[in-house]
Amino acid sequence: MKLIIKTFILTIMFMLGACASPTEPPVPTETPIPPSPTADLGIGPFLTVSKAGDLYLKSPYGVAINQAGEIYISDAGNSRVLKFDLSGTLLAAWDKKGSANGEFNSMGFGGLAVDSSGNVFVVDNGNHRIQKFDGDGNFVTAWGTEGTEDGQFVRAIGIAVDKDGNVYITDDGNPFVQKFDNDGNFLMKWGGLGSTTGKFKHATGIAVDENGNVFVADYENKNVQKFSADGSFVTTWDIRNADGKKGTPEGIAVDAQGQVYVSDYDLGQIQAFTNDGELLWSWTDKDRNDGYFSRPTGLALDGKGMIVIVNQSGGGWEIFKLP
Repeated sequence: MKLIIKTFILTIMFMLGACASPTEPPVPTETPIPPSPTADLGIGPFLTVSKAGDLYLKSPYGVAINQAGEIYISDAGNSRVLKFDLSGTLLAAWDKKGSANGEFNSMGFGGLAVDSSGNVFVVDNGNHRIQKFDGDGNFVTAWGTEGTEDGQFVRAIGIAVDKDGNVYITDDGNPFVQKFDNDGNFLMKWGGLGSTTGKFKHATGIAVDENGNVFVADYENKNVQKFSADGSFVTTWDIRNADGKKGTPEGIAVDAQGQVYVSDYDLGQIQAFTNDGELLWSWTDKDRNDGYFSRPTGLALDGKGMIVIVNQSGGGWEIFKLP
């Protein structure tokens, strides 16, 4: 009887300790990776697309979903933007290569984003600019030139739009996050080259939550950083596999509840975190019985429980059900 009472007391003490709130935002750099959260994430994709009509995708990178559920893919290796419905049917191709308005030189990478009005913003890094289109592909405006001054780009990569329509850009050759209004007018920037908090070496994916917090994936520093709406550093964390090996964050997305989803380019996994970096679940190649992640890059959420994942090396994109 005494042993039972002692065990009960120790159990209560452990539970109270586990429920204690940390005094600082968590940085789960060595948290063990839990298994996949549901069987749904192990049965394979609902849809896999590796070509548009008779044309195969080459090094696709970015992805965005509009409010109608239409999917835009930056087929960066072919310097074009492709538009699909949720069944994978190709709806449109904006595929003129060049430097004129509405033409692209994507250099094999670069993201895109969609605002609440359906406008599509495309990273056209070979032309050192951002282009804005309406949802049907009609050119609206463009901004940017080559350089490191405000409003200029060297190798722009990631792009995100907040709920007010402001546009955020990452650039691994000009290591700042730059913020613009919806028409491309420069507003502010933060960052700079380095490995300390608030700095970047190879910033890639970027996302903004409903509260204006900005999340940036850094390929070379191998971390995710969270900033407030004014660019102030909040917290940082990395991603690891079940063996503790540090991964390489590439793409990033945030859902309406503020959960953060990150693609791991090198280890081939997708991880979900709380808004402050506490690991929720991890989904790796080993959890799939139908195939594998191959250099996953862009992520997009449809707000209805589905996630679109782009595989750069696999040359395609997939739709899965979230837990």
